[in-house]
Amino acid sequence: MHNQIDFFNSIKSTIPDYQNLAQTVAEVLTISTNEAYKKIRGNSILNLQQIIRLSDHFGIPFLYKPDQLPTVTFDYLSVDQEIPNMLLYLKDLLKNLQVIHLSKSKHITITTDDIPLFHFFKYPELTCFKLFYWSDSVMNADTKFDPSIFTDEIISLAKALNQLYLEIPSTEIWAKDTVHGTIEQIRYAYEARYISPILAEQIIEQVRYCLTDMNMYAIASKKTIDPSHTFNWYNCDVLGSISYLIDFKDRMACYNRFNTFNYLRTEDQPYCLQTKNWMQGLIMKSISFSGQGEKHRNKFLYHAFAECDNLIAEINRA
Repeated sequence: MHNQIDFFNSIKSTIPDYQNLAQTVAEVLTISTNEAYKKIRGNSILNLQQIIRLSDHFGIPFLYKPDQLPTVTFDYLSVDQEIPNMLLYLKDLLKNLQVIHLSKSKHITITTDDIPLFHFFKYPELTCFKLFYWSDSVMNADTKFDPSIFTDEIISLAKALNQLYLEIPSTEIWAKDTVHGTIEQIRYAYEARYISPILAEQIIEQVRYCLTDMNMYAIASKKTIDPSHTFNWYNCDVLGSISYLIDFKDRMACYNRFNTFNYLRTEDQPYCLQTKNWMQGLIMKSISFSGQGEKHRNKFLYHAFAECDNLIAEINRA
């Protein structure tokens, strides 16, 4: 019964304030509003078909776990690492982010040793390069990087994802070498002749623009002019994993990166709470880059910009 009440609380968090939960549930299940209220309160049990219908309609899983088994259920999108399938990946990512964006209360906390993908989605060539590098195509010696192989739809989806993320309050905990990984990817692609010197320099410049954006967000402690789009940025020497925790106030969801760019997703609340506590512990050990953390932020960005400049100098000397 408790699982059913939690299920309806999760559904409620996804619908607008003006929308009546009981009426919406009644329409989806084709039952009376009175019966819908009973199910929401837990006085009437949902059958399997009704659970499936509600889960499919609202995109909310019904989670059941026997108390004696310490198990966690994860969902994941199976996408082959091929360029044509990146469209499917971005569409699924957009659907997930739209659900978060529409929720009344939300906050994203990220731990990462790579620049969060939502930031570089603002820049077309950088976006295309990262998607190219993630794909199996980078392992094929005959494949050269060309941004034109990515459709306008992919670029539009990436920009939409960037805009949505800017409007969601967030906290990011970066590792010491978070920028280094992307710089090394560009260096490898250039040295292996997957990308031309001109394109390599253009992509490096866009990494610089991305870092300049980060600096602006950190100074203002927000990502847009809207004060509700808060941003907190931290630096931690040791992280251990790339995780995204979504806090909806009355429930949480956790996304863990795997296989380079894919993710495992769960709404198992004990697992999410454990992840939240771990992240809060990391913050306590981290250096703040936001607001008054100017000295440490400038030092971090100085080294990141220096890496970009050094790679451009290497390319120009070649």
